[in-house]
Amino acid sequence: MPVVLKIDPHRKVVYSAFYGEVTDAEFLGHGKAISSDPDFNPGFSEIVDFSSVTNVAISESTLAALASNPSLYHSSVVHIVVAPSEALFQMVSKYKDLAHSSRPNLFVVRTRSEAYRLLPEPSKAI
Repeated sequence: MPVVLKIDPHRKVVYSAFYGEVTDAEFLGHGKAISSDPDFNPGFSEIVDFSSVTNVAISESTLAALASNPSLYHSSVVHIVVAPSEALFQMVSKYKDLAHSSRPNLFVVRTRSEAYRLLPEPSKAI
């Protein structure tokens, strides 16, 4: 799977960095990797980083299916997606629209530094 998962209990963040070509199966299967990690906490914030993605093969039906599924996280959690290219930004913005009720605190940014600025202070996170 072209993704690196890091969970930082100190900063209370789940960081997923996708790279190369990302397909429907990989994108849909990533939630299982997160939830099965012993360090996962549903109160942590989430950053999904697409900075190193070279090709996206994710269908609109996959975006819709993922958006309609309940989040692994508490409803108050901040979800941030780093989408530097215009195509990725548009795809993630479409996902944000689809997921407005299941992930109300979803932000789409262009850089990692923007993502980290949006994270709540660790002492204030759930």
